Amino acid sequence: MGWSVPQAEPQQKPPAWSPWVCVFIFMSAFALALVWVVLDTPSTGLYPLSSGHYLPLTGFTLVGILSCLSLYLLIWEAGALMYYSWTHWQANTNAAWQNWTHQHLHIVDSVNFTTRQHLYPQVAGLSRPEGDNEEPAVLLFPEDDAPPGIYRFEIICRHILTSFEDAIKALNLPKQVTFKFYVQTQTEVTETHVLYLEELWQTLYPGYSLQVNPVRPQASLETVGTCLDAHAPSLVIAMQYYDGVEEKPLSEIATGLLLSPADSLKPDTLQNAPQLFRAMPLNLKKLPEDLLELRDMTQQPAESLRLLWFSGLTDTLRQKLNAVVHDLKLPLRNEAPMGGQLDFDKGCGMYGSLSGWLMIGAAADMIKRAQGSQWVLAAAEESAWAVVVGDQAPVQTDYHSQLPRDVYPAGCLVASLLFNLVLFWSLGNAFPDWLFSFWGAITLILTLVVTMTGSAVGLRIVLNRLLEPHFIRSAQQGS
Repeated sequence: MGWSVPQAEPQQKPPAWSPWVCVFIFMSAFALALVWVVLDTPSTGLYPLSSGHYLPLTGFTLVGILSCLSLYLLIWEAGALMYYSWTHWQANTNAAWQNWTHQHLHIVDSVNFTTRQHLYPQVAGLSRPEGDNEEPAVLLFPEDDAPPGIYRFEIICRHILTSFEDAIKALNLPKQVTFKFYVQTQTEVTETHVLYLEELWQTLYPGYSLQVNPVRPQASLETVGTCLDAHAPSLVIAMQYYDGVEEKPLSEIATGLLLSPADSLKPDTLQNAPQLFRAMPLNLKKLPEDLLELRDMTQQPAESLRLLWFSGLTDTLRQKLNAVVHDLKLPLRNEAPMGGQLDFDKGCGMYGSLSGWLMIGAAADMIKRAQGSQWVLAAAEESAWAVVVGDQAPVQTDYHSQLPRDVYPAGCLVASLLFNLVLFWSLGNAFPDWLFSFWGAITLILTLVVTMTGSAVGLRIVLNRLLEPHFIRSAQQGS
């Protein structure tokens, strides 16, 4: 998986054309011409030059030389064009993919609610746990007396949306803007949940409309791409609330994120807001390769990475992750638990697919605490994803600095010279009187300018068209 950047089948860089091959062609042609002269010469001696006996030999010798040179140089030019096309296509593809992966939303505001105070700083090693032996509470906001189920959902949503009041007012939004609202819980989000959210939204923010998009409980971080493609301010709420069904319920936990594209933010907000980048699908069987690709895409500078959150990994995958972090020399914070590799399941609880957005909320909180860029790895039943969150500008890679120059059309020029030689030789044989007249010479010169240029350019176009299907097949097979 990874970013699935298309890779065309690599082409070998052709060797530079050799002048010694051209010298060999010339010498061979002259040697053959000399042999022909010796065999054709009568016993009386050589024919005088004024007789014109050697003009056909001269013409055939030139045609032979130009034919061999054309064949050699066209083969070289075709190989050079294939290599040129491959390098430029691959560079353009890599640059386009990197620009796509560098798309991001700004986290204007984030809020995390847990039943244990300072839970995320404790997991990240920024504070020490207090009362570690006590059983964590089940309910958030115990002062809000509400029965299990939809009412607990409404209370948590109310607290999250209320905390965003100042941040929403600070956005540079046009009138009648529609917020995209993505909500995920441990159960399916029903029409009842949606109605509660819409009523709550109209109560708190009557000036803005809302489009609620329920997220499946089994979904992981693919919603990040949906938020990016919406090109509009988005709200994300992920929560585990007490529904009264489980005998041993997990502690309630919730994360709320207010996301916005850059054009909706004021300059001061834009400068300080963390960035949430496009998520990369992971193939856990190829974890080293995928994480190497994630690092090399430079959504954040590699040296700014400080913490790596993960969830849903087996013991074997945890060991593999630790080895990959060591091999890639990721500069994680050594003072943090496990050298900066934070196991969300162990530290916070087994929240399944919800852990993806919960970890993004935790990462945003750590960035506010000056903990640098963060990686989030979330594995669920159906998929696994990696997300980068950070406050640095993405690093653009210069893919075009080492590209080869355009291929010199040596083969096309020599083939054009051969074509014009044969053409005007034929005209001279057919119309000798006209060709060697004044107007014939003027016509020859003017026509030669057009045919030399046109035949060279036309042959180069034909050569590119002939090579194009082969290159397309090569690119498709490599991808």
